[in-house]
Amino acid sequence: MEHMANESPAVLEGALQENALLKRRSRPVRKSVDQETAEALVGRLCSLLDAEDFFGRYAALRPREKIAQQFLASAADQSQSEFNCAVSPKVRQQVPLLFQAMAGVIEERSGTMIQSTAEINGEGFGRGLLYSGRVILVLKSLRAGFPFPFTSEEKMLRYGAECIEEGLAFLDRYKEVTAMHGLLSLEG
Repeated sequence: MEHMANESPAVLEGALQENALLKRRSRPVRKSVDQETAEALVGRLCSLLDAEDFFGRYAALRPREKIAQQFLASAADQSQSEFNCAVSPKVRQQVPLLFQAMAGVIEERSGTMIQSTAEINGEGFGRGLLYSGRVILVLKSLRAGFPFPFTSEEKMLRYGAECIEEGLAFLDRYKEVTAMHGLLSLEG
């Protein structure tokens, strides 16, 4: 212990700088997206896109192609969203569709009725909400439209899968607490 106290400040400072440098270099490791969840999300999203495709223009496309053509934003859509804090029509379409698709996957996996609400104003501020009864499972704030618009399928699937896992984990925790009063039905 005395030895440490007698170390020169320069040696200690060098060790602290080296430690800080290692922390900056290392990026947090993201776990990979669960393929089953990703496929379920793609299926739900395609079902929603098919419901909006009144004339069947995209009916012959494969699910991934359908998402690329109807859902994902182009570079022009993204630059339109970044210009003057305005939100492009593509973002206004993506937000509610993605939250509806996530709600459908959670509902399918849990057997509990899940609703979604998503709103975004012209400047990109808003929220996306997944809930069941009085219980809010997922609440995401949108600031300047972030993380929307999604221009790649990988980013959209990662965001959706993380929200689905978060919602399922919270739903499981809440089921245990309310087992005596009936599932998700507390009288108030």
